[in-house]
Amino acid sequence: MHPHPIRVVHYGLGAIGSAVAQLTSAQRGLELVGGIDRDPQKVGRDLGDVIGLDHQLGLQVSDTPGELLRRARPDLVIHATTSRFHDAYPQLLECIVAGANVISTCEELVYPYAKEPAASAELHRRALAGNATVVGAGVNPGYVMDLLPLMLTAPCVNIKRISVTRVIDATSRRAMVHQRIGAGLSIDQFREHVAHGGVRHVGLAESIGLIADGLGWQLYRLTEQIDPIIASEWLATPYGTIAPGQVAGVRQNARGWMHGRDVISLTWEQAVGSRKTHDAIYIDATPPLDMIIQGGLQGEQATAALIVHAIPQVLAAAPGLTTVLSLPPLHYQQRPEPPLLARSR
Repeated sequence: MHPHPIRVVHYGLGAIGSAVAQLTSAQRGLELVGGIDRDPQKVGRDLGDVIGLDHQLGLQVSDTPGELLRRARPDLVIHATTSRFHDAYPQLLECIVAGANVISTCEELVYPYAKEPAASAELHRRALAGNATVVGAGVNPGYVMDLLPLMLTAPCVNIKRISVTRVIDATSRRAMVHQRIGAGLSIDQFREHVAHGGVRHVGLAESIGLIADGLGWQLYRLTEQIDPIIASEWLATPYGTIAPGQVAGVRQNARGWMHGRDVISLTWEQAVGSRKTHDAIYIDATPPLDMIIQGGLQGEQATAALIVHAIPQVLAAAPGLTTVLSLPPLHYQQRPEPPLLARSR
């Protein structure tokens, strides 16, 4: 328990950052003390207006992170600007220099050690020197395709294989999501976008790394395949119509290999018009476990909740770069009412 409200700055006020900020603004024991974003349409406006509250917070959004962090003196920065580790790295250093702990939605930060060993080691060193804890968290990666399957292995022995499938309907999602899954492209355009990295879900490799680390498995290979999901009928979206034969979305599969076979298989599908959305986990073990979350977890809502639930664990954690594996299990906990002042006699 902190003797004073936890001072929070939100760094990045896009869809995910705003969803988290809406939730933190309503939590007892948390005090929003600043917002950072580079979008000129947001800079200078009240943070409450930018994140979609029905009231103002008396805090202007800033595009000068160093200055705001020095002035606001946050205990924690909730960072939500990018999926890429290299792009997040200098921003994370700004937070560490200001003496703030960081929870980031950066997908590659959830398990950065395989792809970025040298930069991860340096970030860990800088966080130790700054007495700050830095962790990447979210729903995917960070929970449904990695941490949750690991938790489900607790009653199992002789684990042979873990497979997870996530199917998401993109129909009503924002325009950026439709672009990221290639909705409305021809097959040739889709392949070109994949080749240039424009169509891809970031995080499957990180989820495989997290699972393997948690199980103590030494993988020798990771493979990944990205395929289009083709529309078989006319599909209406808020941004136009997708014709039969055009791309409706993407199916992405990543596999981790050990002893000559794939022991981890993660399949992520997101498409306009997807039916029977779900998150499915199967663990081939003794006993086998088969779990389905009908409808699946809504990404922005679940990410916001996971970030908020991680706050006390991160503030209590040892300094350095760490992962959700090293935190106590995340779960909902109702925050206590503030103590009543004793009435004077």
